[in-house]
Amino acid sequence: MCPPKGLHLLVDAFCLLGKNNPEVKLAIAGAQTPGDLGYVGEQKEKLAKAGLLERVSFHPNLDREEKIQFLQNLSVFSVPALYGESFGLYLLEALAAGVPVVQPNHGAFPEVLAATGGGTLFDPLTPEALAGELEKLLQNPDKARELGAAGQRNVFESFSVDAMARRVLGTLPT
Repeated sequence: MCPPKGLHLLVDAFCLLGKNNPEVKLAIAGAQTPGDLGYVGEQKEKLAKAGLLERVSFHPNLDREEKIQFLQNLSVFSVPALYGESFGLYLLEALAAGVPVVQPNHGAFPEVLAATGGGTLFDPLTPEALAGELEKLLQNPDKARELGAAGQRNVFESFSVDAMARRVLGTLPT
């Protein structure tokens, strides 16, 4: 729950999306340190001014079981990181739960989504573009389920501990 992960971008996108879609809710989870409290408070104020705070839940510092349950209850997942993320383990966690993802078209995200088939990219890095991609999946649950299932299947096939160990062993000299 910090600026580099783009929480403010997600909140802004939800403000756009939430105005015309009264059934849409936002659930926010992630690490939250004492240094993040002011930033999170700013996001809550923005949501309150938009009349949407009651449709948003915050879940800081979840343990493993709580995170799995949190992910399994989502329709779509996004962490619109502002920087060139080098991998994004949180994507694999969401995909392993069968949740489609919407990510910025930079960093490792295009490669991870090409390898898993579990989501879509948005560009430019704006609230409008993010809201548009989220809305496409929310309005097409069959497509969202298809992406989530593909992502889940490919994460278990290609990114499990066993699969990764086999790849490492296959690259060692004999």
